[in-house]
Amino acid sequence: MSDIAHEGLIYRAFLLALSAMVSLHNPTIRLIGMDDPPRCPLPALLGPAKQAACFSICDERLEVDSTTALRYFSPPALGANLREGLEQFLDLPLEDRTFQYARRLDNVFTACLDSENSEELLKAEVVTWRGIMTKIMLGDTLDLNASYYNGVLYLEENPGPVRFDADSRCTFVGYTHLFERLHPFALTGEHRHKFESICTVAAGGERCDGDVDMHTLWNTAIIRTLGSLKILLVGEVDCVQPGYAENPSPENYVELKTKKQKKVHNIAHKKWTMQSCLLGTQVIVLGLLDGNDVVQELVVYPVEPKTIHQCIFDWGARVIHALRDHCMRSGSQENGNLKVWRVMLRKRHIDICELDATQVNKLNHGGVPRNGIIPVSFIRGLERRADAA
Repeated sequence: MSDIAHEGLIYRAFLLALSAMVSLHNPTIRLIGMDDPPRCPLPALLGPAKQAACFSICDERLEVDSTTALRYFSPPALGANLREGLEQFLDLPLEDRTFQYARRLDNVFTACLDSENSEELLKAEVVTWRGIMTKIMLGDTLDLNASYYNGVLYLEENPGPVRFDADSRCTFVGYTHLFERLHPFALTGEHRHKFESICTVAAGGERCDGDVDMHTLWNTAIIRTLGSLKILLVGEVDCVQPGYAENPSPENYVELKTKKQKKVHNIAHKKWTMQSCLLGTQVIVLGLLDGNDVVQELVVYPVEPKTIHQCIFDWGARVIHALRDHCMRSGSQENGNLKVWRVMLRKRHIDICELDATQVNKLNHGGVPRNGIIPVSFIRGLERRADAA
């Protein structure tokens, strides 16, 4: 094992230990285990994916129903060096070379209110990021925060050893040096985004000359069913096929990935397939790299949902049903305040604990006004609609 890989394992163990140190004042209970009898109808079939809305993020500006940030797939020339421009990239300020994922659902809430297709978005019974649903189904370890409002379950990732700043982006507190040291070029978002930049063009055909833009991305909002539940999944789309202009649907999405040639044993990657399947993406383009990060080959392979065992979809449905049932039975609010539950995903079980007022205030400190994990502006927007109806 290389030194950097060893340090990476130590770092991940450190984060897990730090997360475990967080004290939960209320009792933690076992919500569901894989060996428990199902409490929802099975099999939970995954219905067809429909693009209900989209939004662009450009320099931290949100544009609902916009394709400003959308890129089109254009095969790159073989021999492209993903390390080209590395020195200039490392000279950039940290905020310009760190891809910051918006873990909170604020952009999704805005899209639900402002999209032309708002009415359909608001019919969802579960709202979350595609990445969270991927981890639920694959049994990954993750801590979530949940609130239940007006018949809808909202799920977002708990920040753990990082905090949310005012614009709802993930910001490290005190671990910047450790983060930089353990995430060299080959492990940062720059490596992946460099490949994306040479594989895509703007709507007018312009390339970006390989420059990496860490602040521009395009998200899709997918409505589909999982068993009896209607879910809204939101996730980033790397690029689309040319046919998207006439047919803006998931069948034209393209996922871009890279992998070292020497590590290619089985091209189909379970997590990649799951991620793509949930958004309805049908094609993954894989760039195979040599030891110097030079693109040697492009492999295009279809996403095959049939390769995903039905038990994985069933487990996802069981978890979501159990969460909704628990929130409804426990009461979603108290004295006008929406409750927040800490949901602890583990390999073969899910634990849950209701946060107290102090913990909720700490979670939401420094951001927009919230009730539970939901922005007050979203709740007021729904109330105004109800009054006008």
